[in-house]
Amino acid sequence: MFVFIFIFVLLSSCSQNVSHDYDLPEECGGKCYAAHDINSFQDALVNSAAAFSNCVCLGSGVFEGSVTVAKPLRIIGRKDGSTYLKRLAISDTSGVVLRDFSFKNVSTDSAALFISGSSVEMENISFSGISAGSVFGGRGIVISGKESEVFIKNSKMERTDGTGILINGAHKVTLENVALSKCGFAALWAQNQSENRGFLSVSDSNFSDNGATAIEILGNTALQISGSSIEGVRKRDVMLESVGDGIVVKNSFLAEADSILIENSSISGFPRAGIILDGAEGLTSLGAKFENLSVFSESGSFGLVVQNAVEEASLREGITRNDFSSADLKLEEELFIIDTFFELQ
Repeated sequence: MFVFIFIFVLLSSCSQNVSHDYDLPEECGGKCYAAHDINSFQDALVNSAAAFSNCVCLGSGVFEGSVTVAKPLRIIGRKDGSTYLKRLAISDTSGVVLRDFSFKNVSTDSAALFISGSSVEMENISFSGISAGSVFGGRGIVISGKESEVFIKNSKMERTDGTGILINGAHKVTLENVALSKCGFAALWAQNQSENRGFLSVSDSNFSDNGATAIEILGNTALQISGSSIEGVRKRDVMLESVGDGIVVKNSFLAEADSILIENSSISGFPRAGIILDGAEGLTSLGAKFENLSVFSESGSFGLVVQNAVEEASLREGITRNDFSSADLKLEEELFIIDTFFELQ
């Protein structure tokens, strides 16, 4: 009798009327394992099974504490926006889906969401008020460790003390319709010292009022941007130098095809430079391609700066507006850029 009651209680943990409260993927079949606090969430990570199609429904309120996902789960918050997490890690797994919840008012030495060696799809996930727990941290998302594939869609990142999204290593990361604003130190930062090529794709997204730089690429990562805008970068003083740039790319493969493609986009409101391409001495910028790109700012000094590389005559043909063309070509000294690789805690 006790066993029967236990099984009944377990099965009844499947959310009632989930179609009204949750936007479940079709794979869930209208069923999910319900979690209402951090303890039941931990239980769900262990006990969710085929009966619930590995779907976990998070209830309303704040889930205090940190949990680690190590198997393919679909973790869904309430579609009324009342589900809040503090910290989540995803490690060495594939097929993880995150949908309809927020990370809000989190203090962390690393990041609210940490991903390593996993494939993850996020939709309608928001981050706000991410503060640094020490001199480090304050990041929304860190993608590090073994190679990961991450797709972020219809999501928001705002008000982080540190970098909004930090990509460390050779990963494939795609952003589609993502808004990143008021990130204290770069909205999107990709650093890769490995021989394997990383790939970063940004489409239909907006960057506004971020610190130091909106997007920075250091090392072996290709960049594609389409249908997106950078609207405002705040000046920051770093190592006695003032920086404030839209996009900065520093690597030694600028001469390779498909290293950079920026199309149907605009960069504005920067205090120093719209784009800086920094390669290795003697390289051409063959791999960088622009189509229908506008670069303008009332407070800026340079539009497109190419340094430590030989600029090809056709490089600027796809830039439809650059208010600083003359200043760009007259620049003789290199601009200081932040080229330090972040150490992760």
